[in-house]
Amino acid sequence: MQRRTHFRRTAATAAALLTAVALLAGCTAPDSSTSPTSTGGSSGGDGDIRIAFVSQVEGIPYFSGFKAGAEKAADEFGVSYTQAGPAKADSAEQKRIVDGLVAQGYDGIAISPLDPTSMDGSIASAASAGLSVITSDADAPESDRTVFVSQASDAELGQTAMDQIAEQAGEKGQYAIVSGAADVATFNSWSQAAIDQQTAEYPDMELVGGIRHTADSADALREAQDLITAYPDLVGIIAVPSTAVPGVAQAVQNAGKAGEVAVTGFGSPKTVAPFIESGVMKSSVLWNVEDLGYLTVWALTQVIESKEFAAENDVPGLKDPVRYDEATKTLLLGVPTVFTKDNVNDFDF
Repeated sequence: MQRRTHFRRTAATAAALLTAVALLAGCTAPDSSTSPTSTGGSSGGDGDIRIAFVSQVEGIPYFSGFKAGAEKAADEFGVSYTQAGPAKADSAEQKRIVDGLVAQGYDGIAISPLDPTSMDGSIASAASAGLSVITSDADAPESDRTVFVSQASDAELGQTAMDQIAEQAGEKGQYAIVSGAADVATFNSWSQAAIDQQTAEYPDMELVGGIRHTADSADALREAQDLITAYPDLVGIIAVPSTAVPGVAQAVQNAGKAGEVAVTGFGSPKTVAPFIESGVMKSSVLWNVEDLGYLTVWALTQVIESKEFAAENDVPGLKDPVRYDEATKTLLLGVPTVFTKDNVNDFDF
């Protein structure tokens, strides 16, 4: 939901997790008006400035939520907004969509790259053509992008997930981490942040089994089952990407360990809601993806209009100030959002 390449973010995630989430929700209807190879193309706002966002995978709740926030911002700031992306995680397809949008003469494009380098050439070409180009949700840190709109820091995400597991486990016992195979750099960064938090704050907890990297929910199910069998005293599992969340939660449920083995991870509200309702999970950690879409449109508009970012930015329509790190050219949406039974049904992504 790079930099790190967040899934960043994308629900946060990244390519594999987004594809997996599609299994849990219906896809939007394809629209070829933006690109013959895109799906989910849509427009919002009717201003003279034309901007576009290219997602990692269209037609899933995460990027539908992004679109809702972006279209709200487009109306607010008087710009025309289009969103498009591949029907499945495919870097070559994503590149074709970006190149097609550049050829159509947009004023600016925001991109959530499927990996940190796949879009570098297209970003360079777009910049050379005079377009403003930023990344959002996932980064291409070595590219010519002007700014990266990030959800939350890797450290804060990992620390928050660890805090959730520790609280539910009584701050002691064995825990495990089931990570993802796509965007390993980001997932490892989140995992390491969780481990560092455990070492510093929860010395009576112990990581067992190493970090298990999985390709999809079925793979995560198998790994979680193996961990539960190998470590009968296990008190919690952190499922790092959304692809891992359903598999890990299902494994705990199948083992009759709900309430004994805590589960949290980086899952979108719609992904985790069934497991929170059943009692297998008490929380999930991510960010408000609608606000991320909103911030992305604001940021791209600022870049197009040659406006500089301050260390803290008051963005009309967002509750909290948005921090800017000049060294990395990163806008940070804010602290992670924790979804529980009290708020999980308040979000539509």
